[in-house]
Amino acid sequence: MVAKMHRMHLPGVGEGVLHVGSGTPYVVDDDPQYGVGDYVRFGRKAFVYAKVGANGVVPDKGAKTSYLQKIGNVAVQAIALINATEIAITSNVDCTEDELVGGEVVVFTGGEEKAFTRTIIGNDAVVSQPKTLTLQLDSPIPVALDTGDTAEVIRNPYASVENTAQEWGMVMGMPVMVAASGKYVFLQVEGVSWCAPAGSVGDGINEQMVVFAGDGSLRVPATGGWESAQLAGVVICGNVAGNGQGAPFIMLQIAH
Repeated sequence: MVAKMHRMHLPGVGEGVLHVGSGTPYVVDDDPQYGVGDYVRFGRKAFVYAKVGANGVVPDKGAKTSYLQKIGNVAVQAIALINATEIAITSNVDCTEDELVGGEVVVFTGGEEKAFTRTIIGNDAVVSQPKTLTLQLDSPIPVALDTGDTAEVIRNPYASVENTAQEWGMVMGMPVMVAASGKYVFLQVEGVSWCAPAGSVGDGINEQMVVFAGDGSLRVPATGGWESAQLAGVVICGNVAGNGQGAPFIMLQIAH
């Protein structure tokens, strides 16, 4: 059944949206058909649209962002009034025009207790840095900025995802298709899924929670020092005998 979305009303409860049916967006696009980072839900599963990085992606391991932080702690270059939607900062790296679209800027003002973040919707080009970089923001800033304030920037983490052993890279989702570098594909972030597991995953009593290892496969947090690794989800059930590893199917819970 094709997934459908219905408005529903429960007397005494209120209005809601009912997601009927399910489906997986199985296309691989040569050119972007949606915004990189756009989120969609079909039935009980949810997906985020992403661009594939240099190493490509396959469906049985989590796809990590290949990007490191773009700009470290730099100075705000000009005063900006409260509710401004454009700010100017120093760039100590080269930036192409609109390279940072979908990324984030955090600004530290008058002490970190007044820090805030905004999504970047545009930027000018910077070459032969350091130079002033102008950022257009998705929403007005909550406080005025001065030249004593500082900022840091990341690119859109969905703009380059790949199967990689980058230990510090976040798994952005499970690819729904095999896709090569430069292609566009959906990543599953919620709902029933599967990911290549270590032997201990789903095979221990009361060890349902699973995390991502450095290569995007699954591990049990208490095994091998994975206690602080990224949450992947929860093992749904044991094998057909009622215990042991099974597939195992997991209820995917990737932060997005």
